[in-house]
Formats: sequence, structure tokens, C-alpha cells
Amino acid sequence: MAKGRTFAAKLAHEQSTEGKMICPNCETEIKRIKIVRARSSKTGSWMPKYEFAKICKCNEKEIMNGKV
Repeated sequence: MAKGRTFAAKLAHEQSTEGKMICPNCETEIKRIKIVRARSSKTGSWMPKYEFAKICKCNEKEIMNGKV
């Protein structure tokens, strides 16, 4: 059976800074996201291309607009 977690335990886990990377420019947490882009294969069909990117407030607009 799964261990029950109280709201206070969930909040404490979310507030912890252990293992989190902080951007030196904007002082926000750097999160890792998966970007899925379409690419054409040799046979002419489309396949997904998976990329990982680190995102914070500094580069959020560039990544979300597809410039990176």
C-alpha cells in the first residue's frame, strides 16, 4: 500500500532546494523540459524528434517560440 503524504509533507518537498539549479541571471529555478519537433525521414514520412532543454525565465520566450 502506498505511503500517505500529508499536505505539509508535499509542501515541504516542493519548497526544498536540494538538487535544484538556480539561474545566476534571473534567480529562478532551471527546469528541464522535453521538446518534440517534427522531422522528415528518408522515406518522406514525418517522425518525432525528441530534445531536452534547460529553461528558465531568461530563455523561456526563445525556446517556446522555437528559436532554439
